[in-house]
Amino acid sequence: KNCLMETAKEKLGKKIIFVSGPTAAGKSQWALQQALKYQGAIVNCDSVQLYREVDIGSSKPSASERNLVPHYLYDYVSFPTEMTAGQFCRDFFELIPTLKESVIFVVGGTGFYFQAIEQGMYPVKTVKEEVKSKIQEDIIKLGFLKIYDWLKERDPEYAAKISVNDHYRIERAYELMISEGRSVTDIQREFQAQAKKFPYPLLKVGITGDKDFLLKKVAHRTEKMLNQGLIEEVKFLLSQGYGSWAPLSSVGYKEVVEFLEQGKDLAWLSEEVVKNTMKLIKKQKTWFQRDKAIKQINNWAPSESGDIEKNILAELDRFVTCSG
Repeated sequence: KNCLMETAKEKLGKKIIFVSGPTAAGKSQWALQQALKYQGAIVNCDSVQLYREVDIGSSKPSASERNLVPHYLYDYVSFPTEMTAGQFCRDFFELIPTLKESVIFVVGGTGFYFQAIEQGMYPVKTVKEEVKSKIQEDIIKLGFLKIYDWLKERDPEYAAKISVNDHYRIERAYELMISEGRSVTDIQREFQAQAKKFPYPLLKVGITGDKDFLLKKVAHRTEKMLNQGLIEEVKFLLSQGYGSWAPLSSVGYKEVVEFLEQGKDLAWLSEEVVKNTMKLIKKQKTWFQRDKAIKQINNWAPSESGDIEKNILAELDRFVTCSG
C-alpha cells in the first residue's frame, strides 16, 4: 500500500485514528500506548465520558493517564446540558485544527458518534419529546414486528436492508418517518447528495473481545467501581437534583439509582450492572462489526501482541509516518 494521499488532505497535517469497540475491551490503554509512541493526542468519543461529575461509573482515563498524553473532549459538558451527536460533531471539527499534535487517536464506544464524525448527520430536525413518547407507547402496544411491517409497507427499500430483529434501526426508522413525514430512503438520498468526505486521512482500529473475555473484565471493573465509591457518587448527584440528567440513565448509573430508590441489595446491584453492561457490549459489537473497514484486535492484553495486532501496528506505523 503506498502513501499517496489527496493534496488537500496533506495540507491539513493531521492523521486521525479511530479506536472503537465495546466497553471494557481495553481501547483506552491501547490508544494510550500508541499515542505515547507517536507523541499524539487522544480525543474522546464516548457519550458519557464527555460529562463532568460522572467520573467513577464512566471509567474515564485517570489523571495520571491524562498527564502522559493530552486528552480532549472529556469532562467538558456540565449539568443541565445534554449532548447531541450533532453538537459533538461540531465540537470535534472545531477542536481538531487547533491541536498542535498531528496524530490524533479518537477513542470510545459510541458508534453513532463515530458515524456522525465520519459520515455527517442526516438532514433532519430534532425529534420532539411528545413524538418520542408516542413512539415508545406504540412500541409497547404494537411490538417491533408490527412496526417493522408498517415500515416495510411504507419504505420497502429501507426495510429490506435491515433485519426484523434489529430493534434499534426499526425504532429509529419509525421515529424518523413519524417526525419527518417522509421515508428513510428519501432522507438517506438527500443526505448522500449533500454529504462531504471526511477531511482527514483516517485509519480505523477496533479493540474487541469474545464474551467470556469481556465478562471477566466487566465483573472486575464493576467491583472496582463499587469499591471506588460509585454509590456515593450517585448519592451526591441525586442530592444536587441531577436525577433526570442524561448520563444518570446510562449503564452503571441507572442501576445505582434504582438500588438507592428501591432499597435493593449490593449483590443485586453488582449482578445488574454486569448483566446490563454485557447487553450494551452486545449492541456495541453488532454496531462495529458492520463496518468492514475497522481492523479488529480480539482479546487484547497490554503485554501480548499476536500476529493480527502486529500487522495492524505495522499498518498504523506506515499510516502515521508516510507523508505522500
